[in-house]
Amino acid sequence: MTLSNYFALNVDPSQALPETYNYGLALLSYLVAVLGSYAFLQFATRIAELRDAGLRYSWLVIGAVAMGGGIWAMHFIGMLAHILPIPVAYDPWITALSIVPAILGAGVALHVVARPVITTSRLLIGGTLMGAGIGAMHYTGMMAMQLNALVRYDPTLFAASIVVAVLLAVLALQVRQVISKLNLSRFGAVRDGVGALIMGFAVTAMHYTAMASTYCFATPGPLRTPVDHSVFAGVTALIASLVLLLTIVAVVFDRRVAQEESSHRRTSEQLMQAQKMEAVGQLTGGVAHDFNNILTIVLANADAILDDDSVPPHITKRAQRISDAGQKASELTRQLLAFSRKQVLKPEISDLDDLVASTGRLLRRTLGEHIVVQTIAAPNLWPIYVDRPQVETSLINLCINARDAMPTGGRLTIETRNVTLSWEYVARQEDEVAPGEYAMLSVSDTGSGMPPDIRRRVFEPFFTTKEVGKGTGLGLSMVYGFIRQSNGHIEITSEVGRGTTVRMYFPRSDPATAVAPVPRRQAMPRGSERILVVEDEKAVRAIVGEQLGSLGYDVKLAEDADEALELLKTHRFDLVLTDVVMPGRLNGRALAEEVKQAWPDTRIVFMSGYSENALLRDGRLESGVMLLAKPHVKADLAKIIRDALGGNGRNGFGSAVHGQA
Repeated sequence: MTLSNYFALNVDPSQALPETYNYGLALLSYLVAVLGSYAFLQFATRIAELRDAGLRYSWLVIGAVAMGGGIWAMHFIGMLAHILPIPVAYDPWITALSIVPAILGAGVALHVVARPVITTSRLLIGGTLMGAGIGAMHYTGMMAMQLNALVRYDPTLFAASIVVAVLLAVLALQVRQVISKLNLSRFGAVRDGVGALIMGFAVTAMHYTAMASTYCFATPGPLRTPVDHSVFAGVTALIASLVLLLTIVAVVFDRRVAQEESSHRRTSEQLMQAQKMEAVGQLTGGVAHDFNNILTIVLANADAILDDDSVPPHITKRAQRISDAGQKASELTRQLLAFSRKQVLKPEISDLDDLVASTGRLLRRTLGEHIVVQTIAAPNLWPIYVDRPQVETSLINLCINARDAMPTGGRLTIETRNVTLSWEYVARQEDEVAPGEYAMLSVSDTGSGMPPDIRRRVFEPFFTTKEVGKGTGLGLSMVYGFIRQSNGHIEITSEVGRGTTVRMYFPRSDPATAVAPVPRRQAMPRGSERILVVEDEKAVRAIVGEQLGSLGYDVKLAEDADEALELLKTHRFDLVLTDVVMPGRLNGRALAEEVKQAWPDTRIVFMSGYSENALLRDGRLESGVMLLAKPHVKADLAKIIRDALGGNGRNGFGSAVHGQA
């Protein structure tokens, strides 16, 4: 057996039998190849989504058989489209055997592309094996031809057909890789359809390039029964199409079921997470409220000692320590209230670029020389309506966390950008977030990163991975609560060994929303007006009364709203200072409404450890409300009372805002 048994060597190609093509069957072969390619794309997508190895290989085998059968059907129809002037029959066993290389090639291709990441070497190896499989299928199928002629191949075109098969196989796999990365979730069917048209063309081109290398030289032989090419091609196309359509339906149905299960599971997880965060928020808010009442008494007594000139110096020093500790405890309760979204925000129109620039100077000193800080500021950044100090605090917290994740040094990147959140993005989030335009502030580090189980818990209060004494576990909780209360969104992405990125999204604001800041006076003003203090906590009620009395005011005390109303009927008061959250028939807000109706000239000031939403609209104080936060120092009390009585507040609730609830 020599090369001349296969290749057209030492022969005159002009002596070969003339050949033509049935272009209708050629088009049919292309359409079958397109349908097979579409099935291939569906299988590749489904296999890439699976994590169970057994399911992956089961679907891979089914996909290889379906795609290989489609390629084989295209090849057989393409051979039937090749018209010779002599009868042609086909050996059934060799014809059936030729499907094996096609299945193997399709299996290799699926194994290559059904992965999240495809390296260049994997793509080249997979494409080469797929092209070789299709080439082997073609030339095995040619051996099944039974005709009175010698079949020989042009050596150059034969080699070219193998090269073309490999190159087009690599191209087809690359097309699949490219289209899988396109963000066209709304047009998935169109994307896969275009990909199938391209891959179908590549597969068909391999076949017809190989056919171009074929020469048939007539020889004497027995009379052969001709095959009706159109009938055979039609039957082959019908069977192949039915099989491919059934497999496509099976894959699509399986994906839909998996997506429904995943959606249900994700919804359940989101609900559980929301309920857990809400429960923890209620708990921390309640603890902060009670703790603030205690701190009010501690700080007020410490202030009283510090204001008394007759107290010995060593007692004054101890009182100062008590006051300092109380202020630190007050900061802790503010962080708890931030997480539970019960703090009162004082928003203003802000520019994140300006905020980052001003905070960055402090950060560079705080983070240390081993951290390289890079700032990427977006031009024409959209304005936002936020509590600026809270944004600064959040940024500092995130940067300190990033620093702690890079003990040996690294790069910290602070970036701002205009972002439009789409419906698709919103649907994937665990927290509620509205689609639309946002200004984004992100902090990225090159630190140790976090595994998924840690990342899911980072917003829980008191959860920390730092050593004892190096973190309270409230920094990210505070950031989370503030962002959510500001109608924004926060997102964390992290990879172990690569670093972490935290993105904060603030809704784009209308500059007309801006509110002029209230000037703050530094002196501790006094007065002589009559004030009614309404507070259910006896100790707090007493200490606030003492503070107001020491400032010169005539003070009466009431335990609840009903007692306050009785006193108002018998005495004239210039101002009512009332707690917000009180037991009984009326809370502080309801009492204020009664006072406003019956005694419109009496000013109202609220005080609270947290607001319980009684005074809030979208997390901010309603217009005209004056609120004194617990715990407070005497200077804060003196200032807000004087502001309300001295004309800075309007009739009714007033207009100034002090502190945080």
